[in-house]
Amino acid sequence: MQRWTIGSREVHPIGIGTWGMGGDRFDGGDVYADYRDDDRQIDAIRYAIGLGQNHIDTAQLYGAGHTEEIVGRAIAGVDRSRIFVATKVWRSHSLRHAVPKAAEESLRKLGIDAIDLLYVHAPWDAIPMEEYIAGLNDAVDAGLAHAIGVSNFTTDQLAEAIRLSRHPIVANQVHYNVLHHGVVDDAMRVLCATHDVTIVAYRPVERRLLADQATAPQILDAAAHVGCTPAQLAIAWLIGQDRVVTIPKASHPEHLDENLDAMRVRIPEEVTRTLDRLGA
Repeated sequence: MQRWTIGSREVHPIGIGTWGMGGDRFDGGDVYADYRDDDRQIDAIRYAIGLGQNHIDTAQLYGAGHTEEIVGRAIAGVDRSRIFVATKVWRSHSLRHAVPKAAEESLRKLGIDAIDLLYVHAPWDAIPMEEYIAGLNDAVDAGLAHAIGVSNFTTDQLAEAIRLSRHPIVANQVHYNVLHHGVVDDAMRVLCATHDVTIVAYRPVERRLLADQATAPQILDAAAHVGCTPAQLAIAWLIGQDRVVTIPKASHPEHLDENLDAMRVRIPEEVTRTLDRLGA
């Protein structure tokens, strides 16, 4: 039976994405908090945990910090050993001395003693990589995080982060799906296999273009051939790969159920080869 891990922890391959819970982004780019739908979002996270999903992904940026508060309320009272909580440090706190401070604030909002996986949210051109990689390591040394990762890193950037880090880099979270392969190429796969780095794919259904708004004939035909929905096809394609997990965001029980049913989907090799070529 296939097992999915991040570092030393076993995780459900279909995680709980939280972008858009508790806030969003203005057209100008600034993020904002929105408290109007908190109860439904909390119920959705709890419902997902009840289905066995244990990997919850959030970030300092999301909802201008409010999303971490929603996650904290959702997991309050849940057996800590049952869940794997990941969050990300934003550019505003990416200097070495600021990273542990950001982790402390995230812990306060999440209501937990240590973050299971602490990422830097992206590589920042204006900040030397040595700064935030050292800060992530400092957070581990201080007991604020169990493991560290990077997000939106190219193969060369990931290799450099691995070289700089005292602790293992266990994950690279990237925009990756059947229509958009992005930085995930053969070189990235080899590097991840060599250093036991898990690829955490965000936007697995490409903002519904691989779900209820799917129009690509290859996707619709493949889903019909396999006997599943386009969203299930997209998720199954990801988690069928070595060292790949994904974090779809869903706030409705029916969507959560649909996503989880992707675990039962088996894509024939000839269909997989067709899908592999779409986003290359």
